[in-house]
Amino acid sequence: MPIDNSINNRTFEELFSGPVNFEIPFFQRSYSWERDQWKTLLDDIWEQIIIDVVEQIKNENPRENISLDTLEKHLTEHEHYFGAIVVLEKSNSHPALKSFSVIDGQQRITTAYLFLVLVYELLKEKENQSDYSQNYLNQLEVYIKNNIDPKGDEYRLLKIYSNKGDRLPTYLKVYKDNPESPSLGVDLQLYNPNSNQIDAFWEYAYKKLKNYTVADLYVFSQAILRGLKIVWIPLDEKKDNPQAIFEGLNDKGMPLSAVELLCSYLFKPLIDENTKHHENIHNDKWLKSIKKVGGEHNFEFYLRNLFCIGKPKMIGKGRKLYSNFKNSNKKLDKLIAYNIIEEIAKNIELFNQITQPTKAEYKHPNKDINTLLIKIEQTRMQSSIPFLLSVLIERKKEKLTDVDVVVILQTLLILLVRRKVCAISNNKYDVFFPSLLNKIITEPDKKKAFKDMVIKEDLWVSDQEFEEAFINKPLYKQTELEFTRLILQELDKTYQVHGQLPDYSTIHTIEHVMPQTLDEEWKRYLGVDATDINLDRFKNTIGNLCLISRPANSSVGQNPFEAKKNVYTDVSGLTRDLKTRTGKWDIEAIKKRSKDIAKKALDVWSWD
Repeated sequence: MPIDNSINNRTFEELFSGPVNFEIPFFQRSYSWERDQWKTLLDDIWEQIIIDVVEQIKNENPRENISLDTLEKHLTEHEHYFGAIVVLEKSNSHPALKSFSVIDGQQRITTAYLFLVLVYELLKEKENQSDYSQNYLNQLEVYIKNNIDPKGDEYRLLKIYSNKGDRLPTYLKVYKDNPESPSLGVDLQLYNPNSNQIDAFWEYAYKKLKNYTVADLYVFSQAILRGLKIVWIPLDEKKDNPQAIFEGLNDKGMPLSAVELLCSYLFKPLIDENTKHHENIHNDKWLKSIKKVGGEHNFEFYLRNLFCIGKPKMIGKGRKLYSNFKNSNKKLDKLIAYNIIEEIAKNIELFNQITQPTKAEYKHPNKDINTLLIKIEQTRMQSSIPFLLSVLIERKKEKLTDVDVVVILQTLLILLVRRKVCAISNNKYDVFFPSLLNKIITEPDKKKAFKDMVIKEDLWVSDQEFEEAFINKPLYKQTELEFTRLILQELDKTYQVHGQLPDYSTIHTIEHVMPQTLDEEWKRYLGVDATDINLDRFKNTIGNLCLISRPANSSVGQNPFEAKKNVYTDVSGLTRDLKTRTGKWDIEAIKKRSKDIAKKALDVWSWD
């Protein structure tokens, strides 16, 4: 039955009859259904279609043997709705093909098609097990392959045509070899069998269907072709906006991500069905950027930081990112869209220098800047990333010098360390950092300008507050070990002589002089302090901490203070200091050492 242009209920038998292309438009996501959706559909086909139909036939004619003709007739009459397929008919350069863009329903139509392809392949494997196999294969082939001259692009032989890395694995499932196509080179770059969801579906579904009999496979295919009903919704290109409809619809159980919506919106002005140049831009800039930053989740975080530069505050997560971008870019033409995509791609490297500064491939070429980026990253204060990114972008444009950047990063590090040691809320950071560089970049003394903004926004931490925090607030927290190591290493350096520093990669274990958990010997040793309500807090302050090697940490364990001192080496400046401490190691001793170390901290993280 030919597909008409009215809203009506349809079957996949009708959709896949004759030469037809259901093209997944560029602004759609790639195939993304997962095990839960596959299992639900598989269960529905058997339990709510096939079994229901068989029981209905038995109830109507208890003594009648159920023939395939009877089963097929009842499957066609059975109503099990699978959702909507929203399409826009396309003008097609191939005269033998009817072509549609799938605006919504991509996951449903692709899954149904893949199940039919799998049944076809399994029937070929079991061809010798039944006299009917060849007949079934001949029937199914009509719904899987377009019997046409592909005119130089063998992807036209598929019923489902995607362009985001899915068409090659789909073609391979049907034809077992690479197609002759001008798109093959790009697709070979995009296709990764280890992460492609078409392959994941095939692996899952093959295990589920491989033990079906020939008859079961045929009945299963007929249940898909005849029993699954979809609502066919054709759009009128002159009246309907496919992009707007796409944004307002979600696939079953798979809401569209902010990155998918952004991709759709950004590339809309660039789409050229004749040259397909937008596909090259998408592959070379958009997809490579996602890969470089480590996946879609990190890419969204990157975009939030990039897009909020110069704005009043940090942009929210998820749909808030998309809404914010769309509201800020309502008049998005081809040139603006391309420039934004270019900006996104060229600043990925700078973002990685900030978030992964210890990796060799992401190290900033200036050693001093890289060292400061490592220390800032160890504070885990990600709210400062928009500011850091803006600084590195302006340095790349040569609007800042390396000296400017070092001064700015040093001041930032002091701010972050002082406030974190004092355990002050960072709620203000989301409105402080995005536009900060704009306020200081033209000032001749950027350090002073930075400090003035810190004071103006009430983010200043005085020496007195900083010192008191070192004495009274716990520095050691299980969730902040990198920050604790940073503080201990920087302080340890102040105890080293002649500028010779140890290899801190070998002495990076945080040691509690008074153990975190006290045994009976330590409790007797401490006396009344063992029951002091503040003991746990003081055990985690700077005065009770040092850096030692992992083997040394294991060996000292619960040893008494004097025994520990004999084991501590002179490599670490903080352990050398401990070896000079005499008397009982109790709360007062810890507070005394915290005060001594705090004075050094005031020099290390000095505003001046």
